[in-house]
Amino acid sequence: MVSRAGGKQVRIGWLDTAKGLAILIVVLGHVLGGLIDSPVGSHAPPMRMAFLAIYSFHMPVFFLLSGLLVEDRLARGRTAFLSSLVPTIIWPYFLWSVVQLLMIYSIGSLANRPVQSILPGLTGLPWKPVSQFWFLYALFWMHVAATLLTRRLGREGFVLMALAVKSLALVIALPLAVRLVTGHMLFYAIGLWLGAGGVERLVGGERPVLRALLLSGIAVAVIAVTMQAAPAYAPDIDVLTAGSPALANVAWRFPALAAAIAGVMALLAIATAMGAGKEANWLAWLGRRTMPIYLMHILFIAGGRIALVRLGMGGNPYMLASVLWALGLVGPLVAYDICLRLRVAHLLGLR
Repeated sequence: MVSRAGGKQVRIGWLDTAKGLAILIVVLGHVLGGLIDSPVGSHAPPMRMAFLAIYSFHMPVFFLLSGLLVEDRLARGRTAFLSSLVPTIIWPYFLWSVVQLLMIYSIGSLANRPVQSILPGLTGLPWKPVSQFWFLYALFWMHVAATLLTRRLGREGFVLMALAVKSLALVIALPLAVRLVTGHMLFYAIGLWLGAGGVERLVGGERPVLRALLLSGIAVAVIAVTMQAAPAYAPDIDVLTAGSPALANVAWRFPALAAAIAGVMALLAIATAMGAGKEANWLAWLGRRTMPIYLMHILFIAGGRIALVRLGMGGNPYMLASVLWALGLVGPLVAYDICLRLRVAHLLGLR
């Protein structure tokens, strides 16, 4: 990710490292979700707990990172900022939603959630996002809200507004697409409020490794307590039998907010503490390829799971999860490299 200093674009290494860490967790979460929803991992309690833990903070991290440089981008022109959303969010959202819908429809009952009719899914994309692409859908509306409201409300006011709309779900039954925006806008707003410098002051400073270890320990404790409390704050969902969408609903409820905050701070602290080491360089490289991984990883994970199970390799769900995690990362990276060589990466919304 880049910011401007002295009129020049400057790459902020720890931001790319944070994105690299976050995309590793996102892919793992979707691997676990696919296995939970299939006969292979439906009776694996550790997978459910890991899924809940990951979902408590993995998307809040990405929304916060997405908000960090928004103020700088808005300062360069609100019209230009909105125009940039067409190739970077709108086009990839519609293109890859259609691709994934067609793939799910084509494999029929082999999918965890088969698509019976393709037309409703295609025509409903403007208000009913598909699978992981809800992130782009929600992010688009957050960017629009920031463009329209930050000048009037200021950064602090925008955070308070985001907290208020998140609280709406406690008193009003909102449509799913609206809840996806209002439920996650708080972290986007916090990112916009803090900026990259604010994050560095919050989780960086002296003894960054010690701070990262401390925040990681706190995050583990808070997330563990939140998972134990899930039956109390989500009595309508049985976490031992529910599918991944219901478990995600549990992880994103208001009582889990402390877990989300703790997880986000821990990941940011780890990213800043890693500095410029070899691991950070590798993760930063991965972070700069977040978009192609995000857009294509479900295709590789689902396709790989179906193929491996049909080949009789689904006996050990944990071994299968490891293989699919690697496939969900390597597959999109190889496909992205091919698209770069063919000079179609921009056309496909991958850059």
